[in-house]
Amino acid sequence: MNKPDFTKINPCGGCCDDCGYKKSGECKGCREVEGKCVKLLSDGCAIYKCCEEHNAYFCGVCSEYPCEWIKNKIAEWDKDGLERLTRLKYEYHEVKQCE
Repeated sequence: MNKPDFTKINPCGGCCDDCGYKKSGECKGCREVEGKCVKLLSDGCAIYKCCEEHNAYFCGVCSEYPCEWIKNKIAEWDKDGLERLTRLKYEYHEVKQCE
């Protein structure tokens, strides 16, 4: 299995490459617009803000992961979100150890 390209991983653990809003040019991508995709989250992504506050590249590498807040927040829209974040956390640490 290929390792993910962590330059494309968003704070929530997702990737904007397949997003219709990005493909249509309506959004440049989560990191590029600092979590403020007008079509999806006009007031900004709470996960993006939280990662900034905790100085975490993405949620899975936050020192408080998995906090109750993310367990509840990500469950609202992504049933596999915690599983993906946990997998990315371990893959991220493997990549960093090899650098």
